[in-house]
Amino acid sequence: MSALAKAYLFSEMDAEERDAAEAALTFMLDDPDVSVRVALAEVLGPAEGAPPHIISTLLCDEETVALPVLEASSSISEGELVDLVATSSAARVCAIARRQPVSIGLAAAICEVAPLEAILELLSNKRAVLRDRMFQRIIDRFGGERSIQDALLAREDLSLPLRHMLIRRYTEELRDHPLVSNGVHSQSPQRLVADAQDRATVALAYDAAQEEQSALIEHLISSHQMTSLLLLRAVCTGALVFFERAVVRLSGVNERHVSSVLKSPKSSTVSALLAKCGLPKRTHPVFVAALEAWALADTLNMDRWGKARLVVTELLDEQDSLELEELGDLQDLLVRLSYEASRESARERVSSMLSAA
Repeated sequence: MSALAKAYLFSEMDAEERDAAEAALTFMLDDPDVSVRVALAEVLGPAEGAPPHIISTLLCDEETVALPVLEASSSISEGELVDLVATSSAARVCAIARRQPVSIGLAAAICEVAPLEAILELLSNKRAVLRDRMFQRIIDRFGGERSIQDALLAREDLSLPLRHMLIRRYTEELRDHPLVSNGVHSQSPQRLVADAQDRATVALAYDAAQEEQSALIEHLISSHQMTSLLLLRAVCTGALVFFERAVVRLSGVNERHVSSVLKSPKSSTVSALLAKCGLPKRTHPVFVAALEAWALADTLNMDRWGKARLVVTELLDEQDSLELEELGDLQDLLVRLSYEASRESARERVSSMLSAA
């Protein structure tokens, strides 16, 4: 049967021979042996030029027969596929989600109504054309599922704001983890979660391209997540490009002036700029000291986290003059950052030594 199907597709035949072959293939659609119909589906499904009535009949057959056709046939229109997504079993929708490629319209239909397993197939399909609104719909429907979270984060086309939203949702779930909720840490669960979110945010921003970073800044501002703690973490850990762009956006001051002020920090000019950003006046001395410390650390030949450790140590050494005790949340952040920077710097040193060995 597969030999006949291949002959029909690829051999030279006259009209009479082709009609006879098509009649034989049509007759095989009624064969009670499912393996015969599966063989037809596997050969004719991916092929150009298969008789439309045979493709239509195979689609209506049982799943083992229909799946190869759903996954590969170019004879099925997008409209038909969209209808099938809304009315078919999970296995059939999964086959549709594996198609190469999946168009925007079909992907949108899958994101809107398909079951979780089909969404996973779609996300793993590198030739599925997806847009932010589709990713958002997936997050709305299945964002709490770890498998979906992992599949979304593995997509290179997931925008930074949505990646951040997903990580934030994931960290929110940590609030109920026994190690967080049972008082093992001295910090409250709320503070631990917020700190994890800020750490993830700065990590995302640090490696982001300019366009993505700008989109993330807009997202953070609109969702009221652009805080003093987040910005101080950015400065202390060397995410200065992100900090500079955030200051430009928050202050409304042009980029050239902001860059000039931050690269040569002086108390009065930086404070005026931070005031335009809406940052509390009590935080200004800490930001000024952090920028000055980073300017010095940046002249040293060491890794980013080694510099961060020096900056944070300098700030803690000056905590009396900076009146950090009155800024409890900022003081706590600097203590946590000192531990974090020491760990990350040690990891980078060991990694460097192992690479050189």
